Amino acid sequence: MKDARPSYILFFIGLLPLIMVIGNSMFIPLLPQMQADLGITTVESGWLLTSFSIPAALLVPVGGFLSDRFGRKKVALLALPLIMIGCVIAAISAMVMHIEGAFQWMLVGRVFQGIGAGGVTPLAMAFISDVFEGEQRNRALGTVEVFNGAGKVISPIIGGFVLLFSWNYSFVIYLAVSLFAFLGVSIFIKPRQRANKINDKRSGTLVRLKELFRDHWRWLTPICTSGFIGMFLLFGYLFYLAYLLEVNGFFSSIVDGGILALPLLLLTVLSYGTARKLKGNENNYKRAFIYGGALMATGTCMMIILSSLSWFILSLSLYSIGLGMVLPAANSALASIVSQQDRGTIFSLYSMLRFLGVALGPLLFGYWISNVEQMLFTSFFFVTVNILIWLVSWKCFPLGHDCPVTDLSRI
Repeated sequence: MKDARPSYILFFIGLLPLIMVIGNSMFIPLLPQMQADLGITTVESGWLLTSFSIPAALLVPVGGFLSDRFGRKKVALLALPLIMIGCVIAAISAMVMHIEGAFQWMLVGRVFQGIGAGGVTPLAMAFISDVFEGEQRNRALGTVEVFNGAGKVISPIIGGFVLLFSWNYSFVIYLAVSLFAFLGVSIFIKPRQRANKINDKRSGTLVRLKELFRDHWRWLTPICTSGFIGMFLLFGYLFYLAYLLEVNGFFSSIVDGGILALPLLLLTVLSYGTARKLKGNENNYKRAFIYGGALMATGTCMMIILSSLSWFILSLSLYSIGLGMVLPAANSALASIVSQQDRGTIFSLYSMLRFLGVALGPLLFGYWISNVEQMLFTSFFFVTVNILIWLVSWKCFPLGHDCPVTDLSRI
């Protein structure tokens, strides 16, 4: 893969996490209308996201493990057709939505999409870590977050446009994006030449993972909890915001999509900007965590103070800015810790936790939405627990001074 142009590599690698994002975010503004047309409950509409996200999250480690064994490209070219099959099933179900059992078949299609997305999602970070090193790797990881964030930004807007016609077209759009990624990966990305045959046994991988956690738990624990809790609350908040916009009914579907995209745009901009300033510095990693966590806690606390729509959008935007600072720091720290031979597996486990948060957020917020005050206090509890984990894990906090430089195994 080193003989291919890095710009080509980065573009088509960036499409892989974009596919996962579109599979969730595009449907957020569609849920209220889908609920009305399908005659389902709020909780059942949440399953339209969760039926995609749970299998995707659970299959992410499998995709990463297989990519370490058989190559990133082979896994991508097997997983992308599964997404396309799921799109066809869901699109046909949408066409016959009034027939009994159509909703269940739509969920089956979403499961197929999730399985395929789970296969391609962990490949991006592993690809980047293989190709780039040092500060260039940090920038490349930041660029992948930009693709990820750009997908989050444009997806609700696309969903708003789709509502002008019919939400059925969402599956056609997803099919087209997946097909384009399939063609791009198959034509432009060359498989990496593997110097050695894979001869490690499964037990060898487990031993290395155990040693990795033993040596780096003070970084791995904050990285994993921040990824899970951060994405869990973000998509829960977006799910709730979609229903606030529907209930208020002030704007058109396109404007609603734009409002849903605003927090995700801020997340994208801050992810890219933060990644450019990290420069492989451990103290900068910690500072991004600390400042971002403070903003996440402030935004969540603000939601409790007032309940107006505009105030909630402002609070969610502040939370997104904070999360946009935390995620690139977590990505870069993880890339610094993990050896090349285990990057596919480790990044897939980390991606699994992030997307489990994406999956469970809309589902649990669908249950909690009947008691908004309790929902917001529960959210603040999660943010507080996350910050407490940082306090327990780290021995030194670089506020007003620099902590001693380490190899990231002793903090």
